[in-house]
Amino acid sequence: MLGVEALDDILGRVLDSGALILIAGSPGAGKTLLASTICYANASNGIPCLYVSLQETREVFFKHMKDFNMDFSELESRDLFKYYKVPIIIDPELINNLISELSAYSSKYKVFVIDSFTPLSIIVGEDSKTRALLQNFFYNLAKLENSLVILVAEIPIGKDSLNLGGVEFVSDVVLILKQYVERGLITRFIEVRKAREAPLSIGEIPFKIVEEVGIRSFTPPKLEELPSVVRGISYEYPCRELNEILGPVSAGSTIYVVVPSDARSTETYVPGLVSLSLALKHRLKTLIIDYVRPPHTFIDSITEYALRKSPRSYEVINKLINELVKINYVNPATMSLEELYTYEIELVKQHQPKLLILNRVDIPSRIHGTEKYFTYLWNELLWFRKHGVTVLRTSAYVNMEEYLQSASISETVIRLFKTRKEPSLKLYLWTERRSPKIVDFQVLSKCLDEFIYSV
Repeated sequence: MLGVEALDDILGRVLDSGALILIAGSPGAGKTLLASTICYANASNGIPCLYVSLQETREVFFKHMKDFNMDFSELESRDLFKYYKVPIIIDPELINNLISELSAYSSKYKVFVIDSFTPLSIIVGEDSKTRALLQNFFYNLAKLENSLVILVAEIPIGKDSLNLGGVEFVSDVVLILKQYVERGLITRFIEVRKAREAPLSIGEIPFKIVEEVGIRSFTPPKLEELPSVVRGISYEYPCRELNEILGPVSAGSTIYVVVPSDARSTETYVPGLVSLSLALKHRLKTLIIDYVRPPHTFIDSITEYALRKSPRSYEVINKLINELVKINYVNPATMSLEELYTYEIELVKQHQPKLLILNRVDIPSRIHGTEKYFTYLWNELLWFRKHGVTVLRTSAYVNMEEYLQSASISETVIRLFKTRKEPSLKLYLWTERRSPKIVDFQVLSKCLDEFIYSV
């Protein structure tokens, strides 16, 4: 167990009979946090972990990890964790003493973290005999004792090679933590440079360091693992006419709503409000991620609409919203696309909604580039489908290419548009296995009215 979903998915088989894992990266890349995550995940599941530090003190380590919701003091009190601070070693002969001390712990602890291996490598230098002794010890500790051994190593800033005297060759897994600055934003990757017995199809895994959470990373689901969106679970729209045109919404499907880019009237909110009313009708937990408006704009629109129509319904709807709906405002310009993708999935894991509303998806697409955004979007939608989350994506119309791209991966398309002959809003409605229809916009407003009066 590595405690990071993406790594467990890829490397699970490698860990079956013990493994030596090398985690390397430049300063600040997240090496200690990843090693601590592995240690904490195992100790929390009853597998004792020994953390050997040649750097920071126990107090600093405990305090820092508490910021990521890892309470090592609690595990220490249960005798599942030990922090072992090693004095600075300046004599290669003292390496034997360290090996003897660690050997004494091998019967009790099944996870060992050495943070960092780099000082030991420097001390050994060109002493091939001592270097071989050290490397063989860690390898045998993993294999003979069926233990998980993690070596943390530094890569100088601007360098890509490890230069650790061959320890990477005896390691079962080599993970290189990388970080780039692009447009002033940090992008983080875990490069899986080596993984014995694990067929690799993904070389770099994007990850995010989340405050009070830790490292979060997710791999795209395999298509053969995905259920069909038609799984016997569906939700009817809150009005008769939409059900006749579109039929019920299948769980795990994607609805794409497009409005004119220059539209500013409250009418542009109505498609999203209809979908929100669908969630309220079926008592579905809902998460709203808004890329452009203040967090409560979406909610205020439906509550104000309900108040105008029916004060009694307003009270019921307001109560349902407080019970079922969570709202997060996300500025996509403050995160790299990789971090945004990981963060959104983390929000879904945290809130576990049945309906996810992504408001104004044209914003992150334009900021991060349509082609790159589409790749991550597709993987994200597959992940949502795998977990039975129905997704509503609202967007301003940007161009035909972007519209067709998003429409091609959506089960339902709702597009608001105007023509020169008829300046009033029209709706293009299409869903799989049904013929598309063009109707007056009033179909949606009547649908919303029907829901409000029925509450």
